[in-house]
Amino acid sequence: MTAASSAQGRYEIQETIRDALQPGPPPPFPELVALEQTLLLAIADLYDAVDRHQHNETAGGRARLNSIRYQTSVGLGNGLVSAHLQVRALARDCQWLAEQYIAGAADRAGGEQ
Repeated sequence: MTAASSAQGRYEIQETIRDALQPGPPPPFPELVALEQTLLLAIADLYDAVDRHQHNETAGGRARLNSIRYQTSVGLGNGLVSAHLQVRALARDCQWLAEQYIAGAADRAGGEQ
C-alpha cells in the first residue's frame, strides 16, 4: 500500500474525497475526469489490503467489496450529471475503503501487542 501508508497520501485521499463530495453543481467535465482517475488509483491501492482483511469478515463487507469492484468498472457515462454521480459514488467507496483500512491497521497493531 503506497497511498494509504504515508500521512501525505492519506491527506491527498481525504482532499480528493472532499472535493468529489462537495455539494453544489457539478464541476467542469475535465475536473471530474481528474477526480475519477485519482479516486480509481486510491481505490486500487486500498482495495487489496481491505480485501485481505475482510476475507474472514461479514458477508456485508464482502458484498461492499464486490459492489466497489463493479463500480470501478462503470466509467463516467454520458453527460455531466452522470459523471458527477459516478465520481461521488467512487468517493464514497474510497472513503469506506480508507475507513476499513484504518480499522484493519488498528486491529493488526492491537494483535502485535
